[in-house]
Amino acid sequence: MSHITQRTTELESVLVRFIPSSAIDLACRKLREIPCNIEITEERKSVHGDFRPSRGRSTITINGTLNRYAFLITLMHELAHLQAWETYRNAIKPHGDEWKRLFKRSLGPFLRNGVFPSDIENALADYLSNPMAATCSDLRLSRVLARYDRRKPGEFLLDELPANAAFVYNDKRTFIKGHKIRTRYHCVCTSTKDVYLFSPLAKVKKA
Repeated sequence: MSHITQRTTELESVLVRFIPSSAIDLACRKLREIPCNIEITEERKSVHGDFRPSRGRSTITINGTLNRYAFLITLMHELAHLQAWETYRNAIKPHGDEWKRLFKRSLGPFLRNGVFPSDIENALADYLSNPMAATCSDLRLSRVLARYDRRKPGEFLLDELPANAAFVYNDKRTFIKGHKIRTRYHCVCTSTKDVYLFSPLAKVKKA
């Protein structure tokens, strides 16, 4: 885990490892507007980042395993929470209209500066018309961002495998890819015959 505060050289030297170089100056300017702590964490399956409010110095945490574009989006997502906290405290919903407006204001300039590849920029433009609480809830944006993830040898997205393919999840149990209902695949564990729901973007290996 890394821990950084709003000191100029440290902030830039750390962020350059996690976001596109063309975004460094603008991201640092935005982050310096409100002093906060930023923690770079190990991978967390349930969240990409979070915001911890404080009457003193609040904290933003981001998964260090995210690709550069997903990291920047998540950073601006959490920055919008920081801005909302400083302005409204607990008087608004966490992902209500006020937060959406601040998130658009935080992330929007990066779209206009050519920071993102065209496929991400197009998906982001649609997403920002009404941003969800979690970026991963937008399947189109998540699928596009996943193209830029670092993958282990032999790793695939479940969506890339054909129907009825056998796959291994978390290097442990083997499943058979079943049919898709709404946004999830119904997959059967070969050892227990139990049915599990998988995201199309789950990272798996062929069995």
